[in-house]
Amino acid sequence: MISIAILRVSIVVVLTLVLMPIYLIGLFLDYFFGLRIVVLLIKKLWSRAVMKIIGVKRELIGLGSGANIFVSNHISWLDILAINSTLDVVFIAKNEVRSWPGLGLLAVLGQTIFIERKSLNALSQKRTLEECLKKGQSVFFFPEGTSTDGSNVKQFKSSLFEVCYGELFKKKNWGSVQPITIIYKSPIADDPSFYSFWREEDTIFANIKKIIKRAGQGRVQLVFHRPLQFSKYSNRKHLSYACFKNVKSGLANSENSF
Repeated sequence: MISIAILRVSIVVVLTLVLMPIYLIGLFLDYFFGLRIVVLLIKKLWSRAVMKIIGVKRELIGLGSGANIFVSNHISWLDILAINSTLDVVFIAKNEVRSWPGLGLLAVLGQTIFIERKSLNALSQKRTLEECLKKGQSVFFFPEGTSTDGSNVKQFKSSLFEVCYGELFKKKNWGSVQPITIIYKSPIADDPSFYSFWREEDTIFANIKKIIKRAGQGRVQLVFHRPLQFSKYSNRKHLSYACFKNVKSGLANSENSF
């Protein structure tokens, strides 16, 4: 008898192979003509389908806005699917992700912007983000700089918020960031961190295997907070802290909503 994990992986592989040629055409149209509609539709379709195949339900509280930047806490690789199934964004990820077998290729095809964590590259990274934002594309990053077990939110790192105070937004005094709280409901009562990928001894593939072989699944909730205007905060640290407080408040209130 075919295991549920093998069945799920097989369906995802077939789905990916079917959609890939259309997605590549979408990338061509986006790169040469600035037409993102095909890329957006395939990203959303694939992400929603994979979540459906795995069995994880998605619940939205509030709505995504036309913000320039979106940020959230980081718990699982499923965060990417949940966000991609909802928003049209370009993800910012640490450079190591590029070298992950299979997943790195998916990240590249997903137009991810890879960054180094060294401060020496801060100026170069800011310019890369500004180029993306100038095209009218929203970006998404996880300011905690790591993943957690989902029970708390780590203090946000403010370095990437520096782009909010560059010439692109200063000239016309505009721009906003929308904080999002990601919350998971575990299918196992005595393991609330079932979906999290944060233990150093875990590997990404072991974590994926653990989740996809589980028959009964839980759900993920995305709580959208009100967008914060860059101009309302004097510097990146103040803006970063305001986002942190919003995301943390969403987690604190989650017991009443789940």
